[in-house]
Amino acid sequence: MKKGKTKLTRHDAERLFEGLPAGKVSASSRPENPFEAGVFDVVKRVDDETKLWKDNLISLPMAIELPAGYESVSRIRESMAKAWRVKWVREGKSEVVTEFPEGWTAVRPGNGPIELRDPSGVVRAFYGWAEDAELRILPRYLVESQANSSSGLGSLVVRDRANGRILQRSSNWSARTGTNHPDWTMLTAWLDLHYPQHRDPFRYWEDCEQNIHE
Repeated sequence: MKKGKTKLTRHDAERLFEGLPAGKVSASSRPENPFEAGVFDVVKRVDDETKLWKDNLISLPMAIELPAGYESVSRIRESMAKAWRVKWVREGKSEVVTEFPEGWTAVRPGNGPIELRDPSGVVRAFYGWAEDAELRILPRYLVESQANSSSGLGSLVVRDRANGRILQRSSNWSARTGTNHPDWTMLTAWLDLHYPQHRDPFRYWEDCEQNIHE
């Protein structure tokens, strides 16, 4: 993921229209339109703004890191819309405003990438602060490095990120980490056998499976 200077993005705004023209009082027997011309247009704009700026609007980078099996950004956006029930509101130069279901949040830590969390608090994706940042969507099952602070060695685990459970663990402790660890191939093969579609970040999640098949 590319790093860069912090970019501040407006997530929500409020525009209040006060002092709408008051109705005219007339002694005439024929009632007059109590609203001046154009007032209904103003009210409509207020309503549009209320619909546009909601708490569950999240700005995401335009660029998306493509998982295996996805040939284009448009293809993965289609999957996001279907699996996550995301609505694409509008596009800017380097970001796109999206509407997520209730409970989804973008958490901005003091340092590190922005975390996109589902209603249960699980990180489903993350992205950087720079204008050229990419959104990286995370799968449910992942091979992770686990370090031993006392020995300086590390092992690998297969983690179910939906609940934090460790499904498999390597038997070797090594100074090598990640794909260089001697047990990486073994655990990846285990994951391929038990969850053959684990590289697709929209498979095996309960909400995604339900939304995809509805």
